[in-house]
Amino acid sequence: MRARRDLLERVKDEVTRRLGTEPSDVREFTTRYESSLRKPWKVSTKQDLVHAIERADIVFGGDFHAYGQAQRTHLKILRSLPVSRPVVLALECFPITAQKFLDSYVRGDIDLHELRLKSDWDGVWGFPWENFKPLFELARLRGFKLVALNAKPRSGPELRFREKRAAGIITGVKRKNPDALIYVVFGDLHVANMHLPAEVDRLLPGLKRVVVHLNSDRIYFQLATKGLEQTVDVVRLPKDEFCVISSPPWVKWQSYLLFLDRTVDHDLEDADAEEHDSTDQVVALVQLIGSDLHLSRGSVKGDDLAVYTQDDERIWKSLKKFLTREELSIAQFLLSSGKSFFVPGAGAAYLSRETINHAAGLAGAYVHAKQSGLTRPPWKLPKDFQSLVWVEAVSYFLSKLINHKRQSETLYDLRAQLDALGAQEPAREAMRLALDQTLSELLWLRRGRRRPILKPRRKSSYIEAARIVGGMMGERLYLAFRSRKLNEKGVVALLKINPMKKDFATEYESILERIDRWVGEIESTIRKERL
Repeated sequence: MRARRDLLERVKDEVTRRLGTEPSDVREFTTRYESSLRKPWKVSTKQDLVHAIERADIVFGGDFHAYGQAQRTHLKILRSLPVSRPVVLALECFPITAQKFLDSYVRGDIDLHELRLKSDWDGVWGFPWENFKPLFELARLRGFKLVALNAKPRSGPELRFREKRAAGIITGVKRKNPDALIYVVFGDLHVANMHLPAEVDRLLPGLKRVVVHLNSDRIYFQLATKGLEQTVDVVRLPKDEFCVISSPPWVKWQSYLLFLDRTVDHDLEDADAEEHDSTDQVVALVQLIGSDLHLSRGSVKGDDLAVYTQDDERIWKSLKKFLTREELSIAQFLLSSGKSFFVPGAGAAYLSRETINHAAGLAGAYVHAKQSGLTRPPWKLPKDFQSLVWVEAVSYFLSKLINHKRQSETLYDLRAQLDALGAQEPAREAMRLALDQTLSELLWLRRGRRRPILKPRRKSSYIEAARIVGGMMGERLYLAFRSRKLNEKGVVALLKINPMKKDFATEYESILERIDRWVGEIESTIRKERL
């Protein structure tokens, strides 16, 4: 855990270096926010949080703007609320001048693209639209009222002004909608009790409120000292305050750094900065994985890795020199569909989204290639399908060393998604293949029977299905590692398996058997503890 604390401090220091010294009011707000979380807490559950919200008049939800998991946390909470109660979703991410466009969107008069343009999202807010978009889609689907809260003063302290103006809007909306739940999503520093909640109390006392903090550094490391950071998702503080732990704290800050790499460097129009910084971020994660597994420093230096991001055509120059025409068509599919990927041998990686999970997945793929001696991607499909599943599984597993809260699909998810997809959906073929492969593996494990799996028409279906099946396998590997059924030496031994060797099909079945045995032992232990 010491290494994780050091990583967190290094990333925070780098953010400060990029942005410069914080203004005095931001430092003051940060100090007060951290002080507000120095309270006794007890382990709670998502159900307790939702029940408290159902009884509330108003919810103050903290938001770390550059981190998609923050917005997804509020999305999950809102989805879990009863559809019978009216909800007003009040958002800092829209300026108050955009209110008429929010009303038009909810009525169905304009679409999301128009909402983004008319509200000047990129000019006024600038944080990733795709992370916030599901909140707006849910609002229209459920009939929530959307309210804009962001206002800037002409002069004077900005943070206090924004809170006072937002509090006035919130209380005005509550008076007009007394039965509605007001769900506020505002910067996390502002939801400390002495800030936005206190302003609303002053204007409209007596409201029953719930405050939802996200991913407190302090609380996370307190959980870690008790060995609870892997299993606890929610803690409860006094006075109906909760803290949701949806990721380790270094993940949100690393995500912010990736966001800054994309925006600040792009603004500077430095042609080499974006590649350099994205590469640095992934290499830092490579070295962290190497430290966790005690790999030799020479194998995780990352000096032969180049990471490219969106709108950077230089990746093609690298790939065209190395890949066959068939492999280039797969790379083109991955690029066009927004999938991150690594090409061993070429040392080229594509980071499709500036998120920690995508970056950690690339870091995992690089470490695996270095340990296994993999020199080409397993893209001769369908022949390489099992090899590709294994590469995806290892990459996912290693990314969990960075973000242990990351979650893969499950069999239930696959069935639910298949039910939701139309018969002609291209994604349906990939989902069916993933489900068929998973069920075939279970049949072989339980009864020793082999059966042919579905043969899709599209090679892209193999790519997507391998990602899904590999993610589920990587999740089970991580469970075995966390439960000490698989130790660091065992992980390194698995990493050294080359998935392109001739007898890999036999090796793959051996791996399946070991994972199945480990998970079975873990489940047996859990059942005994419950009795």
